[in-house]
Amino acid sequence: MREGEILYGVDEERHIATITFNAPERLNAVSIAGFDYVSTLIKRAERDERVRVIVLRGEGPCFGTGGDASELGYYIGYGTGKDGSPRRPSQRRRMVPDRDVLFGNLGVEQVIGRCLKPTVASVHGYCYGGHLQMALSCDVLIAADDAFFVHPAWRYLGPIFNMNLLVEKVGVTKAKDMLLTARPVGADEAEACGLATKTVPVDELEQWTADYCTAITTLPSDGLSMGKAMMEMVLDARGAPEGSLAGWIGHGWISNLQFAEDEWNFLKARRDEGLTQALQRRDEMVPEYFRMARHRGRSRGKDNG
Repeated sequence: MREGEILYGVDEERHIATITFNAPERLNAVSIAGFDYVSTLIKRAERDERVRVIVLRGEGPCFGTGGDASELGYYIGYGTGKDGSPRRPSQRRRMVPDRDVLFGNLGVEQVIGRCLKPTVASVHGYCYGGHLQMALSCDVLIAADDAFFVHPAWRYLGPIFNMNLLVEKVGVTKAKDMLLTARPVGADEAEACGLATKTVPVDELEQWTADYCTAITTLPSDGLSMGKAMMEMVLDARGAPEGSLAGWIGHGWISNLQFAEDEWNFLKARRDEGLTQALQRRDEMVPEYFRMARHRGRSRGKDNG
């Protein structure tokens, strides 16, 4: 993990711990080690008696564009063997990082979602990929009116996610719309479908986040923790553990898919064309309504693909 790319601080007077994604030059893309570090910080804040609420935010033009695309494939074992030939990782190699870092009981999704202290995502600009997973795992999601939500993996793998997490937020119909078309969802639509708690003007995002934190921290700490535990019980009864399992087992499964000759292969395109060119070409394969690039002008950052 690059030094300083994720910052942590505690405001003792306001009882707020803040985790800041701090790599604006890379649109806050996070390495696999970075996701692991967020889990560590959430646990630290959960055990800190000074903290009553935890805020996740992004520095610069956006909340974040998810995992570092240069790591995709490699972190589950793709590469070359000793003889220089392509190496295809085993299923067990694929499953471990997805279980322990991203989706499973030890992964960042579950660590955020099962935290006994309330969590707030303060989102502006792009909220893509792993950042979408973290934001949806939070209890409250405040979205600036320039925010967009999508998971790029839907574009090069297909419908893969913690299905329970998404369906609980937006319902089956909207979840299928997002998963099957891989189109970015804007802030107003996100609030209307239940993905976001509230949409606010971008210049009021910080104040609205602070106001929500004030409302939360006014409640008794024990009451908040017991209430979160009861919510966890209910969500488990509704299928939350199965959603987590489907996330990490499903990703190991779907990342082993075979491509027909006329189907776009992200890893091959990245190898042959470079990351930016490959993703730009993929965007141009679909009508404008479904393109990620059509939203660049409405976000304050420059899309890195």
